[in-house]
Amino acid sequence: MAGKGKLVVSAVRLGVKYGPQLWVASKALREPAKEAGQKLVASDRARKAAFEHAQRLSDGAVLKVPRTGETVWVVFSGDTAVSVYPTVDVPLSALVDRADLTRRVRPGQQGSVRERAKDAADAALRRGDRPGATPLQGETTDPRGH
Repeated sequence: MAGKGKLVVSAVRLGVKYGPQLWVASKALREPAKEAGQKLVASDRARKAAFEHAQRLSDGAVLKVPRTGETVWVVFSGDTAVSVYPTVDVPLSALVDRADLTRRVRPGQQGSVRERAKDAADAALRRGDRPGATPLQGETTDPRGH
């Protein structure tokens, strides 16, 4: 029982000491986190809309095209680009110009949420391992930490 009392006392002391700092940090980070969540939801809605549109076409497919700060989904009917989700002011020909058309996905071929999350994690790891990648702010490339 003595161990539980020490744990409670330590938790109260830490709460009193760091509680105000946690409150200020949560207030400061609330808005950026909310914006990031809204961006993810909007991207997922655009992906779903693109796949629904492609499903209605006879030979529909969807291609994920990265754009500055966002991802757009180009819908194809055969080899012809038909539309883009979300709508952007760039012509379809410019979006598809340098894209790898072999990466198009048919509506029945998309993976589950778990598979897409695993693929996204793998892609993030690959981006971090590429040569010339810059370290994050505060990180060093020196293994000794200097």
